[in-house]
Amino acid sequence: MSLNLQQLAAALHLKFLGEADLTITGLASPKSAVRGDLCFIQHKNYLSDIAASRCSAVILPPDLSSEIDDKALLISDDPQYSFVQAIAALGFEQRPAAAGGIHPSAQIAESASLGPEVSIGGLSVIGENVEIGAGTSIGAGSVIEDSVRIGAHCLIHPRVTLGQGVTIGKRCILHSGVVVGSDGFGLVEHQQRWQKIPQLGSVVVEDDVEIGANTTIDRGALDDTIIEQGCKLDNQIQVAHNVRIGAHTAIAACVGIAGSATIGRHCKISGAAVVLGHLSVADNVRITAMSLVTKDIKQSGVYSSGTPLMENSLWHRANARYKSLDKLAQSVAGLEKTKE
Repeated sequence: MSLNLQQLAAALHLKFLGEADLTITGLASPKSAVRGDLCFIQHKNYLSDIAASRCSAVILPPDLSSEIDDKALLISDDPQYSFVQAIAALGFEQRPAAAGGIHPSAQIAESASLGPEVSIGGLSVIGENVEIGAGTSIGAGSVIEDSVRIGAHCLIHPRVTLGQGVTIGKRCILHSGVVVGSDGFGLVEHQQRWQKIPQLGSVVVEDDVEIGANTTIDRGALDDTIIEQGCKLDNQIQVAHNVRIGAHTAIAACVGIAGSATIGRHCKISGAAVVLGHLSVADNVRITAMSLVTKDIKQSGVYSSGTPLMENSLWHRANARYKSLDKLAQSVAGLEKTKE
């Protein structure tokens, strides 16, 4: 699909500078762009990339519009968001094609209820009393256990497992390898042996949630684990039992959230961070990569922990000094007493 500059500007509700009939046929980064492609930049640091690019048009903020005179311009207060809109306007959204109805190798219980235009991929298993909303696609090899409810227009990629009684809202995307509703890690030690605690809760995933490949979300012990609307979870995240993640929170890969933790709304948790169990994180909190959250975060803001990268020999010296901090603190305290 292609649009001319004027049509694209109208679709994106943006002002434009350049020839109205200039044809836009593709989207690319500045370095890989060819004639007819659209790019975007958000900062002046990337002006040199645009200057060297073969792209035909650029989405950029108003304060940079005077810096480029050899390409068509679309003026946006949020160029990245406008570029995402352009992807849809030009028909480049990558939603895999539906499986094409019900594959003959799929096993579907007689009590399952499938809405109109549902597609089920090969070798999928749909359990008893499952409800699947209109327009939802279930990828090949997925297992949807008994009494699961899936809303309309969801995209379940191949090899997803939804445990018994799980609820998935509307317009959700679950990537390959996702497991929702496995047992939480509930154990009690009795006479030096571990006794499994039955996990009687479930998982509720609300509308417009996306869950990345190989992410696992455990069912609650008694109450449900809840992922509120609009959350975006990256790959290989572990969400333990009875966790609640607030609406529109984004979590990067390899994060671990321990049991009964509560994450607020509109939070951003960077890769490989860990939140310990039974803690609460306020709304609008950003946790930087590899941080360890050991206590409640009660106010919005940016929080960090851990040791940043440094040259190896310097790290060894710093580590050795770290081990001496307690002795040093005692020495300083002794000197202060002497002064008194």
